[in-house]
Amino acid sequence: MRKSGGQPGHEGKHRQMAAPEQVDKSFDHLPEQCSGCGWDFSGDEQDVGQPVIHQKWELPPISPLIFEYRLHRLRCPACGKKTLADLPAGVSASAFGPRLEAHIATLAGVYRLSRRQTAQVIEEMLGCPISLGGVDAAIMRMSRVLADPWAALAQAVRDADVVHADETSWRLAGAQQWLWLGAAALVACYRIDPHRSKAAAKELLGEDFPGIVVSDRYAAYHFLDVLQQQLCWAHAIRQLVEISERSGAAGKLGEKLLKDARQVIALHTEYLAEAHTLHWLKHKLAPLRQHIQRLLEQGERGRHQKTANFCSGLLDEYEALWTFCEVRGITPTNNTAERALRGAVIMRRIQGGTQSEDGNRWIERILSVNETCRLQRRAVLDYLTAAATAAHHGQAAPSLLPRAP
Repeated sequence: MRKSGGQPGHEGKHRQMAAPEQVDKSFDHLPEQCSGCGWDFSGDEQDVGQPVIHQKWELPPISPLIFEYRLHRLRCPACGKKTLADLPAGVSASAFGPRLEAHIATLAGVYRLSRRQTAQVIEEMLGCPISLGGVDAAIMRMSRVLADPWAALAQAVRDADVVHADETSWRLAGAQQWLWLGAAALVACYRIDPHRSKAAAKELLGEDFPGIVVSDRYAAYHFLDVLQQQLCWAHAIRQLVEISERSGAAGKLGEKLLKDARQVIALHTEYLAEAHTLHWLKHKLAPLRQHIQRLLEQGERGRHQKTANFCSGLLDEYEALWTFCEVRGITPTNNTAERALRGAVIMRRIQGGTQSEDGNRWIERILSVNETCRLQRRAVLDYLTAAATAAHHGQAAPSLLPRAP
C-alpha cells in the first residue's frame, strides 16, 4: 500500500512568483557574517549574482465601503407639491451592493455554506453586519438575476451534440424530489423534478433531442433511439463485479465479462494516450465486442434468473455500449455527469435539501452557473459579480453560452 502524498519521481508544484509590478513592497536584506570565516559584512562588499527572492502573500485588513445616498425632498414654488429625489441609476433599493451580493451567492451556492455560516463569514471576515433574513433575501435576488442565463443553458443542453445525463435524489420540505443534470462540453443545466421518469428526462433533454446521451442504463432515457445512446461502462462494470461474486456458473460468467469489460476501458485509454484513430479503436474492440455478446447470450440462457435478466436487458441495448467507437468525441463512461453531481450530493447532505419551490429554482440556477463556469474555466465569482452589477443597472445578465470560434 503506497503512502499518502507525493510519490517518488513526482514533479512537485510550486507557487508561481508574482510579477515585479504586482509587488506592493520590497525589502532588501544583506548577510551579517561570512559563513566561511566569520567576516562581518558592512554592506560595501561585492554583490554576487541575483538575489534569492522570497515572496509572502498577505491580506490587508478588510473594511467594507459604505455609500450613503441622501435623497432630498424639495417643495415646488409653483404648486407647493413636495418631490423626493430618486436613487441614481445603478443604485438599487437593496442595502447591499452587487459585489457583496455576489459573494453571498458564492458562499451559499458554490461553497455550500448554510445561511447562518454565510452570515457569519460576511460579518466576521468582511466586516458587514447581516441577518439570516438578509442573506436569504440576497440569495433570492441573485436567483432572479440568474433565471434567464439558466433558461439559455437549458436550451443549449437540448441543442447539444453530446450530453452526459444523470440524476440523484433531492428533498423539498422533506418530500422526495429528483435533481437532474445534463452536461455538454461547455455548458451544464440542473433541474429539480418531483419525478424520476421518462417525462422528467424529456424535460431535461427536450422531446426531440437530436444528439447522443451518455448515461447509465436507467429506463427513463429509452425514449431515445438506441443509436442515440452511450451506456456507461463504469456503471456496467460495477454491476459485473456484483455478478462475479455470485456462486456457480453465474459467478464464473461474471468474471469473464468483467475481464472483457476492463479490457474495453484499457483499449480506450490506450486510444486516447497514443492518439490513435477511431478506426483503430473500432478494429481493436471488434473481437471483444463479439466475445462479450456471446457471453451475454450464454448468460441469458443460464439458470440464474437474476443474471439471465441482466444479460437479456443488456443485449436489448447492446449497440448502445459501443457508440464511443462509432462516433468521435463520445466517451465510454458517464464520469463527467457523476463528477458534476458530487457537489450537489454534498450540498443535499449538508443543507438537507430545500424548503420551497423558490429554493429549488435557486439550486437549479446556481449549480448550473457554477458547473458551466468550471467547464469554461471561468471564475464563478467574477460572473456572479458581473450579473449582479448588470441587474443593479436594470440590464440583462451576461450570457454564459460559449462564443462561436
